[in-house]
Amino acid sequence: MNIFSWTVTLEGNKNINLDFDFIESLSKSGDKIVFIFGETELKTSKEVIDMFKEKLWEIKNFDISISTEDKIEVVNVAYEEGIYEVATFEWEEVTFAEIMDRFSEFEEVISIREAELSSKFWNKTIKVDFVY
Repeated sequence: MNIFSWTVTLEGNKNINLDFDFIESLSKSGDKIVFIFGETELKTSKEVIDMFKEKLWEIKNFDISISTEDKIEVVNVAYEEGIYEVATFEWEEVTFAEIMDRFSEFEEVISIREAELSSKFWNKTIKVDFVY
């Protein structure tokens, strides 16, 4: 099994029904932001994106990490429904292990994941997904 974690922005405020854990909220523009995570037999982020495009209406933006392509740890699946936030750590010297050491013990942290290199400075990027 592969682990994935991602944030998706959907056109409008649609009802969501998924077989994965997810937290949803509305953006200021009225679009729905959904944080989704779980296990899958799919092997690439493209396969996961394509699967969700079939289930999830119009995807405007997304940020996905999957264990076959990125370092990722889901550190808490016993979360309470709440508000989703993501913290991004971006720097040439940032490491996945360093961020894991700093944040893995917080009960509000759901996942810690590598993201693509920053497009502006080509720095390493690590994201920490919180629900509080």
